[in-house]
Amino acid sequence: MKNFKLFFASIALILWLITPDLLVAQTDKNELKIQKLKENVDRYEAKVAAKEQKMEIADSLITTGENMLYEAEDEFEEVEQEQSGLDKEYKSRYKELAKSQRSKDEETAEKAAADLKELEIQYREDSKILETKIKELTRKATKGKSNIEKGKEMQKAATDELKEAKERLEAAREKYESALE
Repeated sequence: MKNFKLFFASIALILWLITPDLLVAQTDKNELKIQKLKENVDRYEAKVAAKEQKMEIADSLITTGENMLYEAEDEFEEVEQEQSGLDKEYKSRYKELAKSQRSKDEETAEKAAADLKELEIQYREDSKILETKIKELTRKATKGKSNIEKGKEMQKAATDELKEAKERLEAAREKYESALE
């Protein structure tokens, strides 16, 4: 019986010495768990911020594309007006020179023929310049449309990703807050 009491006394002493260590270990586990949950919340907040930035980039692409289209349309109208003015000027000058070319005075007719050739050369050069401008404006408009399409695709993907990231963030916050309680 004495051995039995001694045995229980030694067990009680061992438990009394170990119990604070077990409590400290349990507290450390809770702190680690809370720290990991906080890290999850921080990580998901960073993901949400990244997805929001991706949305801003998509919006920027769409806006840039729309601006490019508007600018191309405005510049195209200007080029059409230039082309119209060039055509009118060419026709009026051509009529004058063609009329002078039919003159009975040979010198006037020869000069008119030379001026007519020069007019045609100048008209072709000016027309090529305007055609080049039109090609550039077409490229600009195409690039604008491309930016809009890229932006819309990126926006759609970012919207889905942002929604998912926000849901995960909310879940991580709930876990963290419940662990704090």
